Parts: sequence; structure tokens; C-alpha cells
Amino acid sequence: MMTAVQTRRLDPIPLTPSPGGASAPATVAPRTRQLDVSVIGARGFIGSHVARALAQRGHTVHTFDRSCPAMGPQGVDERILTSDHVVWAASSINPMIAEHDPDRVALDIDAFTSFLGLLAQAPSRPRMVLLSSGGTVYDQSVEPPYAESSPVGPDSAYGQAKLLLEQELVRTAPGSIVLRVANAYGPGQPVAPGQGVISHWLHATAAGQPLHVFGDLRAARDYVHVDDVADAVVRAVEVTDPAHDVLNVGSGRPTSLGALLDVIRDVVGPDAVEVRHHPVREFDGRSTWLDCTASELTLGWVAGTSLHDGIRQTWTSVTADPIASAGGDAPGAPLRSAPTLGGAS
Repeated sequence: MMTAVQTRRLDPIPLTPSPGGASAPATVAPRTRQLDVSVIGARGFIGSHVARALAQRGHTVHTFDRSCPAMGPQGVDERILTSDHVVWAASSINPMIAEHDPDRVALDIDAFTSFLGLLAQAPSRPRMVLLSSGGTVYDQSVEPPYAESSPVGPDSAYGQAKLLLEQELVRTAPGSIVLRVANAYGPGQPVAPGQGVISHWLHATAAGQPLHVFGDLRAARDYVHVDDVADAVVRAVEVTDPAHDVLNVGSGRPTSLGALLDVIRDVVGPDAVEVRHHPVREFDGRSTWLDCTASELTLGWVAGTSLHDGIRQTWTSVTADPIASAGGDAPGAPLRSAPTLGGAS
């Protein structure tokens, strides 16, 4: 399916001045025409928000998903080949799936590498924006926060797969941008196995079920609202001559599981939250959070949604339509596992 937006002049996105007189950020040039952007994985959690944000900026957005695949027997869809930019937000794996299903990991990697090979046929190759994982690709034997220059060395199958996609993109498509996204959350996030603790906890609370905590309550993560992620993608599409081809996208601050529980209790009410503790799982990493200075300098981007506001928005969405937002589970029933399309963490 395709969403076309009426042509109009686009104003530049204002850039945040860099602190301390650091190197000047790349400029986001005013557009006298709308861009053609293809979003692969556009029905996924992040992909759907990205497609909507691009359309709101006045770009023509071509959306592709399992029901409207980017690749078919005749190769890559013609709309992709003639696009200015392609956003790859598709994935059929998450940390738990990757750890237990290597065949599915291989299929995920093959889909991306095959797409890159076919994309080389485009008369004017679109610039790619790849959504990768800021929470899993870095070497966790190094203390956070992680900047783009920090050592990579994922010890999880998920992180290894994401890093391989990054390396393949940089090797075959110079000028592309990799966005290493932290733990994205927000309205519409599905309840998937081993991923999306905020979504799991809010849906469990809405269904009158206990919240399951795996590992140490002091373990910290970087949580970033999906609307902020979508804003970063729009800026990556519109930026000219970016100074960096790999950028972190996160809140830039650590939030422990204990602190996250406190925010949820504050939003939903302390009496509504029952907690059950479990040992750490094999795919759970150490504390991680990102240094997003390069994204501020390159894109003029900073995460603008506070964790409290973001969780309140998500809770409102869950309670408004718990069945739809959980992927079809009835209230009170055990939350089912479902793969995500378009997630990154």
C-alpha cells in the first residue's frame, strides 16, 4: 500500500545548538519538494510511527510489510527503486527469539542482504536508514554510557545479528545511516517475548496480572519514546552531508528496573501493581545506556519525551483498547508471545 501526501514546501527542522562550542552540526536543508521515502516494516511498532511522522512532514511515503512485500518474483518493488530514501525497520526477531531460533536469525539476515543486492539495480541508489540496536551491539565488558566510538562486541545472538546488518550496509551502501536505537516504548507496542518490559508490565497491570521482574532491580536500561525515535528517523532522512554514519538514538540516561517500577506505580496507582521476582535470563544484558551527543550534533536531535509522560501516554493507550494494543489477548488471559516487525532495541 502507498500513502501519498500533497506536495508542499517543507520548513527546515531547527537544530539545537551544541554545548561548549563543539563541532558544528550538519544542516537540515529546506526542501522545495517532498521526498519519496520507502519504509520497510511499516506495520511494525517503530515502522508505523516512522511512516506516520514522515507523512506528517509532507513526504510521499511508500509502506511495505508482510501483506505488501518489498521484494517479489520480479525483484524489488519499483517504488523503492525510485525512492530518495529507504528506511529499514523490519525484523522478525527479538532477543529471546534470536537466542533460541538460529534459523530465523539467518532468514532475517538473508532478507536484508538480498534486499541490498537487489537495491544496487536502482538507477540512482536510494540512501538507506537502518534501525539497529543500541542496547545490544556494544561490548558490555566496557562500562556505559556507550558512544558510537565505544567498542562493539555483542555477546547475544540478537546483537550479533544487528551488528552484521550494520556492517553489511556500511560495506555495500556508502552514505547510508545506521541508527542504534535504545529500548523503544510507547503506544502500540506489542507484547513480544523477551522484549518491551514497559509494554509487558502495563498490559499485565491492565489485565490484573503480576509484573514479572527478571534479574536485579538495580539493572539499568535506556528507554526512549517511539515518537522521539520517529523524529530521529525523519531528521536522518532530511539531513544533508551527515558527519556520522552511525548514530545512537536514546534518552541518554539510565533508568533502573526499580526506578521504572516506581514510575509505573505513580502512573497506575501503587495498589494496582503486584511484582514477582525471577532470576536473570541468559539473554538479559548488563546495565546499558547511550551517549547521544553525536545525534544532537549531526541531526539536531534530542529525546524530548520524559519517561513519566511517555509511560502515562502508553498506559492511556493500553487501558483505552487493551485487546488491540496487546495483539488480541483478552483481559485476564496470559499474555501471548508474538514476533515483532519493525522493532529495535
